[in-house]
Amino acid sequence: MSCAPLDGVLVVDLTRLLPGPLAARILRDLGARVVKIEEPEIGDPVRHAPPSRGGVGTLAAILLAGLESVALDLEREPAREVLVRLLERADVLLESFRPGRLGRFGLAPEVLAERFPRLVVCSVSGWGQAGPHAHRAGHDLTYQAVAGALAATGRMPNAPVADLVGAWSAAAAVLAALVERGRTGRGARIDAALLDAGGHAALTALAVEAERPREVGEPLPLTGAWPCYNLYRAGDGGRVAIAALEPRFWKRFCRAVGRRDLAGLQYERDPEAHRKVAAVFAERGAAAWGRLFAEHDLPAEAVLSLGQAAGHPQVRERGLVAATGAAGAPIGFPALFDGARPRAGGDVPAVGADTGRLLEELGLEEARLSRRARRRLGIGPRLGWRRLLARWSVAGGPRP
Repeated sequence: MSCAPLDGVLVVDLTRLLPGPLAARILRDLGARVVKIEEPEIGDPVRHAPPSRGGVGTLAAILLAGLESVALDLEREPAREVLVRLLERADVLLESFRPGRLGRFGLAPEVLAERFPRLVVCSVSGWGQAGPHAHRAGHDLTYQAVAGALAATGRMPNAPVADLVGAWSAAAAVLAALVERGRTGRGARIDAALLDAGGHAALTALAVEAERPREVGEPLPLTGAWPCYNLYRAGDGGRVAIAALEPRFWKRFCRAVGRRDLAGLQYERDPEAHRKVAAVFAERGAAAWGRLFAEHDLPAEAVLSLGQAAGHPQVRERGLVAATGAAGAPIGFPALFDGARPRAGGDVPAVGADTGRLLEELGLEEARLSRRARRRLGIGPRLGWRRLLARWSVAGGPRP
């Protein structure tokens, strides 16, 4: 199988920040051509998210590497016409405007369906395209809060789960729609809500909830309720993770540490049981625990920092994370195709860097205009005070 199964697929990306651009990056890693439409003056705000390296935001280096950037002011008619010409050739449109916003540009859902019947349109939004919250502001944290994804701990999450799961679910939906189009010849309209993604990420908690209603902050079996599946502080201050859910693994652990008296505490919720197990882990350093876990083939590991994880022999073997300082995106597609990983990375284009070339490709007369003339039509990048302010803020100044 090819490492670029989406070769020949053209994706037009109107999204910003994290979920939509990550969905686009997933499709790009699989071989699709991604043309990103950006606001001419500042581009996608993710470009200016700190920290930065060499003038490029490190998150932008992950999300935007290897795509093409076209600067269009969609408030201007000539710029909208360029987008329409591009959509005539496109297979997929990704957008993340609030519901109804595309209609302001003459691209309401019914118009898209009529003018581009083969186009797969994926709308990535926070709350979905309809409902009482559809037009509310939000971010990952609020979607997780309403979806119940934070209930088990009642604490700040370790990752923007709704954004990340939302990106992957949007990409999966696009792939399914492309397969269906291969059978029917027709595109689809995908409503990908980050609220739904947050709820889907909480499916294990939902299964437990069937037993009885749980309160916010009440630990669940996989969030710290059981001593056998938890994090503990080692004697040297490091941390270890044990995931001995099966009785055979817990018994093996108890034998390995010479504490058969702990065997009955595997699923005990009493705080005293947790304290007894925690006292055992405090007897050795994290490295010593790592050796013991390996010797006895236990589902347990020392907790690593991201820097330590990059040097782990299994992580190096997989080749997912590039060496520190490597050019391009530092993380690859998380699966192998016939033993090979899809190619990731490439340069992060400047805002609008590919505008002129795309105009020529589409055969538009604007390609013959000067850059200044194109900018007057809302086509092409503009280095205005807002972009300068954004760059300055990344360098350490106050955020606008």
